[in-house]
Amino acid sequence: MKIRILTILSLAAFLFMVGCRGAANSNTANGNMMNGNSMTNSMTAPMADNAAKNAVEAALRSKGFNDVTVEATTTEVTIRGTIPKGKMAEVNQVAQETGRRKVNNQVIEK
Repeated sequence: MKIRILTILSLAAFLFMVGCRGAANSNTANGNMMNGNSMTNSMTAPMADNAAKNAVEAALRSKGFNDVTVEATTTEVTIRGTIPKGKMAEVNQVAQETGRRKVNNQVIEK
């Protein structure tokens, strides 16, 4: 009976140690160690959203804003370029309604 309990405890300890060893190598990619920050940053970086970009560009062009460029990600739409004075609110409204996300406005009024 004592041998059976000792065998079970030894086997459990061995499995526990093997499980811990496997978790230590979870930040490897292609055999090279990566630090935790680069792994986290690459996983949380927003992806480009071409459909939103094209939709916002088309909406701005239809309103006559031809000197505005658009970059869109899954979290925000960035607009850059120049527009006539007094049209800032309209550009923001069009970009926000079409993109349906936060607008990072870097447009300059001329």
